[in-house]
Amino acid sequence: MKFKYTILVFLFIIGSISAQPFGFGCLGLSGFYAGFSNQLYETKGISEYLNTGIVKDNIDFKKGTGYRVGANIFRAKSKYIFVSAKGYYQFLKETHERHIVTVGNLTENINSNLAREKYDLSLNHWGVGIDIGIPIFSILDWKVVEGNLTFHNSELNGEFYNLQGELVNEVKYSPEKIKIGYFVGSGIILHLIPDYVSIEATAGLNFFEIDNLSGENVIIPSSSSNNKALNKSGFSATLQLNVGFPL
Repeated sequence: MKFKYTILVFLFIIGSISAQPFGFGCLGLSGFYAGFSNQLYETKGISEYLNTGIVKDNIDFKKGTGYRVGANIFRAKSKYIFVSAKGYYQFLKETHERHIVTVGNLTENINSNLAREKYDLSLNHWGVGIDIGIPIFSILDWKVVEGNLTFHNSELNGEFYNLQGELVNEVKYSPEKIKIGYFVGSGIILHLIPDYVSIEATAGLNFFEIDNLSGENVIIPSSSSNNKALNKSGFSATLQLNVGFPL
């Protein structure tokens, strides 16, 4: 509901400024961007499952890092305000490895001669949204608010290696369907070449959860657990390079 109200506010502001003359003609700006992102989250259900039994090192997924590529579909700018519509795809991943002391949940019925296990948590997602900001100086803009609707395609991969370092088994777990969330944040835009090249920094909060992951006739976490696979996501930050052109 909060996201819906945010969208309504955005649409109201866009409507109120639609009659103003924008600096790049009637059509505004367009362009592409790429950058680096990281995101914090809590995965109590996953950690609870992976760390059951006697293990040498506990695994706790806390922060994903990766890359974002996308497009500023439209950016209109006047003397006092700018509005952008954008879409992107973000690759996020966190990896942990540990040596096996005893057979635990995920190594059960696979091979008792295992020496090492590796786990990858991927939180890749699509995002679409808009941002609204104001010029501060000729080369600096303040992105007052950015709101995105996100579509997450998450996956947990487990790889198991024997004493000779050979991969002997691989398992994959994923949600039953794509999870929808949203992002609210703010940032700044530094124009290196006005209208054409800029650096954009964004920070904010992500809101989405994953109830469980399933695969190989296993559900994470177990039905007796009070936790979710991913209990909550939190702070994220992105630094990106924008390349634009007037329409």
